[in-house]
Amino acid sequence: MVTALALLGLSGLASFAAAFLFRAAARRFGVMDRPDGGRKIHREPVPLLGGVGVGITILCWFGVLLGMLAFGIIAPDRHIDALPILGFLNGIVILLIGGILDDRYNLPPRAQFLFPVLAALSVVLSGTSINELTNWLGGEPITLGALGMPLAFAWILVVTYAIKFFDGLDGLVSGQVVIGATLIALLSLTTPYYQPIVAFMAAIIAGAYFGFLPHNFHPAKQFLGESGSVIAGFSLAFLSIVGGAKLATGLMALGFPLVDAVFVVIGRVARGASPFKGDDTHLHFKLLRAGLSQRQVVLLIWTLSGVTGAVALGLQSVGKAALLVWIVLAVLGLSAWAGWREKKRYARP
Repeated sequence: MVTALALLGLSGLASFAAAFLFRAAARRFGVMDRPDGGRKIHREPVPLLGGVGVGITILCWFGVLLGMLAFGIIAPDRHIDALPILGFLNGIVILLIGGILDDRYNLPPRAQFLFPVLAALSVVLSGTSINELTNWLGGEPITLGALGMPLAFAWILVVTYAIKFFDGLDGLVSGQVVIGATLIALLSLTTPYYQPIVAFMAAIIAGAYFGFLPHNFHPAKQFLGESGSVIAGFSLAFLSIVGGAKLATGLMALGFPLVDAVFVVIGRVARGASPFKGDDTHLHFKLLRAGLSQRQVVLLIWTLSGVTGAVALGLQSVGKAALLVWIVLAVLGLSAWAGWREKKRYARP
C-alpha cells in the first residue's frame, strides 16, 4: 500500500509539472482547441497536448517500475511478467504519436482509428488476453481459449473509444480515470486478488491523470487532446484485463461512459450518421442543457461512477449483473429527466 501511494504521488507531481511544459509548447506551435460554434462549449482557444505530459509520465514511471522489478526492489508477480507491460508501453508510444499528429493536423476519423488499433494489437500480441469470464449465472468460469485474444482486442478498442467519446467537459475524463484506476488498485491489493504489480501500475496511471486534473478542471487551462483521451480508455482497459479477475469491476467503474457510448452510437447509426462523428447527444451534454453547470455535471458523474465501482468491490457475480442493470436504468432515467427539464426550461409561456 505504501509503495502504491508513493508511486501515485510521484506520478502526480511529475504530470502536474509536465502540463506546464506542454501547455507552453501547444501555445508556441499553435496546437489549440478553437471554438467552432458546434458541440464545443468553450469560448476561448484552449491549449491541447495535455495528454502528452500524462503519457510521458506513465512511460517514465512504468520504466522505474520495471527497473525495480529487475533489481529485486519489489517482488515479481507470478500472474504477469515484463512482456505485457512492454506491450502496453509500446501502445502508449503509438497513441502519443497519433495524438500529437491529430492535435496538430486534425486527422480524419479513419486515420485516427489506425493508432488505437495498432496500440491494441501491441497489447494482445505481447500476451495479454481474457482467458476466462466469470459465469454470472453461477458455476465454473467460462474458458475462452482461442477467443481470449480477439475479445481482449475488442475490449480495449471499445473502452478506448467509450472514454474518448466521453471527453466533452472539463476534467470529466481525467477524473474518471482516477476513479477507475484507483478502484482497480484497491481490488488488486485485496487478499482474493492480490497482485501488487497491477496495483502499482494502476497507481501510476491514477497519479498521472490526478496530477493533470488541476489544469483540466473547469475552467480548463489545458485539454487532454487526442492522446490524453485515448490513453485514458486504453490504460483502463489494459488494467482491467492484465492478470485477470478485474474485468467485471472495471466494467462497473466504467459503466456510465460505456453505457452512454452504446446509446449514443445506436442513435447515430439510427440517424444514418457516422458512429465516430462527435455530436451533443451524450448524457453530459443533455445534463448541461437541463440547466446543470459543467462542474455539477462532472461531479455528478464522478460520484455515480465512484459509488458504483466501490459497491462492485463487495459484490459477487449476481450482484454485479444487477448493478449493471441499474447503471443502464440510471443512464436512461437521467437522459429522460434531462430531456423533460430541457423542454420545461425552453417552453414558451
